[in-house]
Amino acid sequence: MRIRVLTPAQFARMAVIVAIFALISPTVALCQQSPIQLPAPQMTGGLPLMQALAQRKTTRAFADKPLPLQTLSNLLWAAFGVNRPHAQESGLGRTAPSALNRQEIELYVMLADGVYLYEAEQNRLRPVVAGDLRSKANLAASHAAATIAYVADIEHVADGNLDFGRVDAGFIAQNVYLFAASEGLNAWFYTFHGHEGDIAKAFLLPAGKKPIYAQSIGFPPQ
Repeated sequence: MRIRVLTPAQFARMAVIVAIFALISPTVALCQQSPIQLPAPQMTGGLPLMQALAQRKTTRAFADKPLPLQTLSNLLWAAFGVNRPHAQESGLGRTAPSALNRQEIELYVMLADGVYLYEAEQNRLRPVVAGDLRSKANLAASHAAATIAYVADIEHVADGNLDFGRVDAGFIAQNVYLFAASEGLNAWFYTFHGHEGDIAKAFLLPAGKKPIYAQSIGFPPQ
């Protein structure tokens, strides 16, 4: 049996090819997987509204512990889920309002195993990118069970004004805060501090979609 010996140049090219495949293959594998169908959200239970408001707060510390799938489903539904088949105007009825009912905010959910897009009408998570990218939002978020990236679809922003999108993201974020307070979870809402471009690249976002805020949610540290 003859053994082929690579020249230094051939070996270098082979190393580059292997490195490229190591970087891209997890993303390709995840994007080929089926979406995660979330269980139906539970719309009963939790704290009364006034008690949830009394306990609403920002906490930047988290235990590195995943949320049960049912809790994640409840969280995303509370944030911006479908609460009635159709609004009086066009579009689905959602748990948070939006300017001119454009519903331009998309929720990208960063979990320990990858980034997913929340598809509210189907109540599911569509895989986008593989790998743990939670620390890209913020180093303190690397231990949060989930981090929601609020991404504005510029084409759907009311009157082309991103200020409307920012207000709409605030409505959703308050829903998340109240859910977290009701469930005894920690929550933290923040900006990307100038790293929006890095997040867009990491999420493989197309042109016209802009990350504007993030919100991390998780169990309190022990």
